[in-house]
Amino acid sequence: MSILSALRLALAQLGDPAFRRVFLLGLVLSALVFLLVFALLLALVPLIPESGIGWLDTAIDWAAGLSLFPLFLLTLWLLFPAVMTGVMSLFLDRIVDAVEAAHYGDARGGRHSPLYEAVWLAVRLSLLVILFNLLALPFYLVLLFTGFGTLVLYLGINGYLMGREYYEMVAVRHGGLREAARWRRGRKGDTLMAGIVIAALFMVPLVNLAAPVIGAAMMTHLFHGARRRAAPAP
Repeated sequence: MSILSALRLALAQLGDPAFRRVFLLGLVLSALVFLLVFALLLALVPLIPESGIGWLDTAIDWAAGLSLFPLFLLTLWLLFPAVMTGVMSLFLDRIVDAVEAAHYGDARGGRHSPLYEAVWLAVRLSLLVILFNLLALPFYLVLLFTGFGTLVLYLGINGYLMGREYYEMVAVRHGGLREAARWRRGRKGDTLMAGIVIAALFMVPLVNLAAPVIGAAMMTHLFHGARRRAAPAP
């Protein structure tokens, strides 16, 4: 199955009640996380040390207040894929269930991830996305002057991470963590391209809110497509 076919099937199922429930739940919880981040930034402003020079302290307070919202937007841009994916990953089993029930009833995953495993996969992806994007931040800033370099770097980093982690989130339902990693290593090209598509979805306003759901559904189709091709002929 091609990536475009998998994406088309995922989009066609967005009206599924299971998709809507995961989307709404993830959206509410992600909004709470970002409110906490904004509250944390507000709490840090009074902690800026004072110089004792009246006009200078006033200027610093003014600059801190002025930069707070741009800083929040930068934080939102960096953390949005990680937070949305991390939160929704806890519920993506329901998405995979819905896709398999609708399209792969004869090959549904018989293994539901234990809570600790689901949390580990969600936290691992979130931390990897945050860490790699923070490490790449100087390169993002330098590449701003190229006009497109930042976009290429963003899609490369996040496409690799999301392709890898989303595939394993689906594959782990059909084996353990080690089996999922082994299967994923055999599909590096497809998982990278699918990850780039997911990363690109995160860049589209409004669509980015449903990107984790679309990504999980798309990766489920790719996983089963690969298994069918690999199955021996009867």
